[in-house]
Amino acid sequence: MAPDDANKKRNSTESIVRYTEILFNTINHMLIAYVTIYLSYVSYMNGFKNLFSWHIFLPAVGYHFFMAESFLTLYSANSWTMENTPEMKRRLHWILQAIGCCAIFVGTGLEIYDKEERKRTHFKSPHAITGLVSIIFIVLSILNGWAAMYAMKIRHIIKPIYIKLSHYICGIVAFVIGMTSLALEYSPRRMLSKENVNMLILFTSVVSAFTVIGAGKTMFAQFRGMCR
Repeated sequence: MAPDDANKKRNSTESIVRYTEILFNTINHMLIAYVTIYLSYVSYMNGFKNLFSWHIFLPAVGYHFFMAESFLTLYSANSWTMENTPEMKRRLHWILQAIGCCAIFVGTGLEIYDKEERKRTHFKSPHAITGLVSIIFIVLSILNGWAAMYAMKIRHIIKPIYIKLSHYICGIVAFVIGMTSLALEYSPRRMLSKENVNMLILFTSVVSAFTVIGAGKTMFAQFRGMCR
């Protein structure tokens, strides 16, 4: 095969992969929006005078919208940030993460307060345990995220690549376990029907997988660079 033909074939393959990534990213945004709106509607139907409705609403919005979108800002195939500079992408990532984390912490805190008021035990169900584990990893991700901002200043203590890799891993683990915690709490009693529960579990699983693709690619690229 001539060099020009080989280059054309390679460019054609890269274009197909690129457009496929953009297509799946668009589908992901649609699923994120659908589940976020649906869970917001469920919270509204349960009544916001009930503290548990806020526990559904705030972590759902925190994980399913703000954290998911914060990951996608760094993804090269993300439709609404692909034209932004790396600095702007990082800024958007931090802003969305901060809002998402605040929503998650407040929603979890309200549930802890509500259980205290009703004299119920804490962190007994799979939903509660996975939620706690996720929050622990969120805190770790925040700490090494701050360290990543000053990675060059402390490079004589630890290589920046290790800080960034730790931030990626903690963030991905926190997000995946948090989304798992959401899925474990879906029930016909709250989500209106068993069919809706199955749909939400499916959509949440797909969003989790699609969302970490970009972060995973970046993480492995960093890992390859570290191994050289």
